[in-house]
Amino acid sequence: MIPNTSSLLGFFFYIDEINLRHLATSVWLFAVGVVLGLLATALLWALLLAISPKKLGGRCTAALTGPALMPISVVMGIWAFLALALLPMVPNSMEILNSLKQIPTTGESTYEVIVPIASGDVDKRGNVPATPLDIVLLTDQMRTMKINSTGKVELVARLADSDDDVVTYDIGGGELFEWRRGDRGTLLRKIPNGETIELYARNITNSDIKLEVSLLTEPEHIEAESIFFIGTLVFLLYGTYFAMVCVFPKMSAIAEATVRSEIYQLLFLICAIVGCLFMVASIYIPYQTFGEDIKVLKHTCLQAMMVLGIVVAIWAASRSVSEEIEGRTALTLLSKPVSRRQFVLGKFFGIAWLVSVLFVMISSVFVVSVAQKPIFDKREGATMEFEGEKGITWQLLHHEAMSVTPGVLLVYMETLVLAGVSVAISTRLPMVANFMLTFGIWALGHLTPSIMEASVEGFEPVQFVAGFVATILPVLKNFEIYGAISAGREIPLTYIAGTALYTILYGAMTMFLALILFEDRDLA
Repeated sequence: MIPNTSSLLGFFFYIDEINLRHLATSVWLFAVGVVLGLLATALLWALLLAISPKKLGGRCTAALTGPALMPISVVMGIWAFLALALLPMVPNSMEILNSLKQIPTTGESTYEVIVPIASGDVDKRGNVPATPLDIVLLTDQMRTMKINSTGKVELVARLADSDDDVVTYDIGGGELFEWRRGDRGTLLRKIPNGETIELYARNITNSDIKLEVSLLTEPEHIEAESIFFIGTLVFLLYGTYFAMVCVFPKMSAIAEATVRSEIYQLLFLICAIVGCLFMVASIYIPYQTFGEDIKVLKHTCLQAMMVLGIVVAIWAASRSVSEEIEGRTALTLLSKPVSRRQFVLGKFFGIAWLVSVLFVMISSVFVVSVAQKPIFDKREGATMEFEGEKGITWQLLHHEAMSVTPGVLLVYMETLVLAGVSVAISTRLPMVANFMLTFGIWALGHLTPSIMEASVEGFEPVQFVAGFVATILPVLKNFEIYGAISAGREIPLTYIAGTALYTILYGAMTMFLALILFEDRDLA
């Protein structure tokens, strides 16, 4: 029975069976990555229980039922359920998982070969004998092939254990020859799929020719690599919390109390619900971009996550730091064996984990929305193409969903930087001033590069003020690379690692400032 897609509900929510399988496959890969991360976390937990069942293991066990990890675990449990529920809808699940075994044997490799002058009898087609290059490839793993030659040569591809030429390419001397998997619209697509080929070369000149062959191979389903990436993120999430509760128990207690008091506040619940609903609604919002709606969706949703995260961070900092100081709750807490340093750091980490809970909830809905957006756009007449293949494929959906994960990480790190600023301000100022100053720093932080450029040819006092502002304010422009993320460009891991290091260093600076401001604060 075909649903009535002419109805309003049918138009928005109906997905045909083929595209539903594509969507299920793209989301299933994320779910498998979560399961892998949970298994690694369970192994770490078991190891801590074996080493120190009462101290380390007991603290981690209590943390799993605490206010921070419990809602995160609920979200992870939903993903684990999806990994099992979507498995029957994934037609090539074993092939995808088998691609994981191909990762160690693939990568970039370079061969330098001397092709001698052809000699011997010609074959039935009039071709002189070809020289083997001793290069054997699985065609499904080939991503790119680049060849530099010192002379004109004929590249030959043959099926393994066969003497018949399957593909031949003429390569000119001094010219770069390049084959890419995505070049499906040219004659380069003649390399067959699902075969093992051997490369040969024919030298029909009067001198030896030097070939330099650069090959980039990938697993048949390169998308399977995302399983390890998602699994690593999940493991780091739990592992970081375990490390905090094991190494800093007093600070962790303050952090958990902060999360417990703020996570049930109406503002947090509103931000979480509004964020999730906005991610779903963004699928159906007409952006009027002539087939580029998904780019605007990514940009808009990342900005929405950032704003919601900042609002929650400032609100939590004001309530848990400023109001506790004004209400003398902090004085009662510090009368116990808790130092001011532990109080400030505990509040910051509590706010950081509160923001983490918010981001885990919203980003889970976000990646599914991004994966579904091309399906809805296709029904509205948009043209989809990925690596030369037109139409909807699960590779396209997974690529779009995976492309936003660096953006989520960068927005999360930007929120942590501003959370540190807000905590420092909260040690001295109330909520209204905190909101105004933090959002002012957020605005100036994005204008820092422009301020520096404008002051290059200015007076020395102007240059001094611009340099001073650029030194003390965070350079938030580095966190927002929405253009590259919206266009689906690959963000290097080195860029994310460098930004994470900047977040740690600037966060340490804001905590140092917070300790200075709070050290001589009269709590009585």
